[in-house]
Amino acid sequence: MKFNDTLLAAIRLDLETDQVPALLGEPGIGKSSFVEGLARDMDTKAFVLACNQLADKADLTGARLVPTPDGKSYHQEFYPHAVVQQAIEYARDNPREWPLLFLDEVNRTTSDVTSAVLTMVTMRQLGKEKLPSNLRLMIAGNTKGNVTTLDDASLSRFSLYNVEPDANTLIAVLGDAINPYVKAVLTEHPHLVFQKSRPAAFTMDDDDDDDTGTGQSAAFAELMDAGEEMRQLTAPRTIEGISRWLNAADPVLLQEWMTTATMIGDRQSTILNELIEGHLGDTDFTTFLVAKIAEGFASGSGATAAAQLSAPKPQCYDSLKQVNSMTDLEDLLATLTEHEKSGSLLYAMYEKADNARLVEAIAQSLTAMEADHNRLLIQLASQSALDASNVDALTNATGNVADSARMLMSAFN
Repeated sequence: MKFNDTLLAAIRLDLETDQVPALLGEPGIGKSSFVEGLARDMDTKAFVLACNQLADKADLTGARLVPTPDGKSYHQEFYPHAVVQQAIEYARDNPREWPLLFLDEVNRTTSDVTSAVLTMVTMRQLGKEKLPSNLRLMIAGNTKGNVTTLDDASLSRFSLYNVEPDANTLIAVLGDAINPYVKAVLTEHPHLVFQKSRPAAFTMDDDDDDDTGTGQSAAFAELMDAGEEMRQLTAPRTIEGISRWLNAADPVLLQEWMTTATMIGDRQSTILNELIEGHLGDTDFTTFLVAKIAEGFASGSGATAAAQLSAPKPQCYDSLKQVNSMTDLEDLLATLTEHEKSGSLLYAMYEKADNARLVEAIAQSLTAMEADHNRLLIQLASQSALDASNVDALTNATGNVADSARMLMSAFN
């Protein structure tokens, strides 16, 4: 369920009937922001406790052994976590409000801490401190990763909502503070509001003898423990971060980074692209955002030109150009790998020559353009570096590759 008015209405009903909503979803998608916005709508306060920052259940319950007055023994006293204590005191001081105590990341901590949280929710008590009746509880957790699984008995105590981000809600939350380039990408491509970074890939030999050759691309995440990779992602939290970053950046410095070419691994890029990937990961959102910034520079008065990228020329390309008949061209394409065909299509659109026949033939033969080629295609389009007639040839063709190209190129029409 998306973070929208429907979810807001459902959760308010939960709170009115003294039930405990649980928001389950990926990290960074805006769960905390949603709860804080809910509290504002209810004209009260939200107290957010990140449970994954608690090392032990004593950090939550505050259980301590203290000496007895005579110093001969010890007794147990409780000093609840400061956030919990603040929520309790605020609820007592404001009995006509429904303040929210939001226990975030309840299953991304030790099992003892998770158990203590569940006990507090069930018993509505922490040590000797009873939670005021007007204090409302909410929890949030992750559905993947290094999490503590909750049993059925525990889950039955909550209203479970599997949540996902919504671009329009994020735009509304950020309001006038949103960077215009970020807003443009969210508006035109709302489905990109949450994306995992493209996994590192490598080529392995395939023993099968088929038309696509022996090269087969496989993601590391499928073969290795994905937890060992530290790869940024695009999510409402990181989108908000890059929006603030771009708002604060000196335009002259952004232009300098845009006009400085570099290599990211084995692919050609710019300094700006590399920096934005550090905030958002290697995702389609990053690609479109860099393209939007390049468009802004290109259309601005007195703006310098962005660093001119070029499409790499595959080794097989000259052979494709030398073929005379369509039959021979189709036969040659059948011997190429998907990588060779994808690269050849990109270069055919970039080359200043009449490649309409070649573009159409490759598009029909190709299953899909590879991610790196798609990324460079968008960057080249943003710099008006593609041959217009060859772009027309692809967008007027039929098939999945042509359909995808029409969608991409529509952003630059």
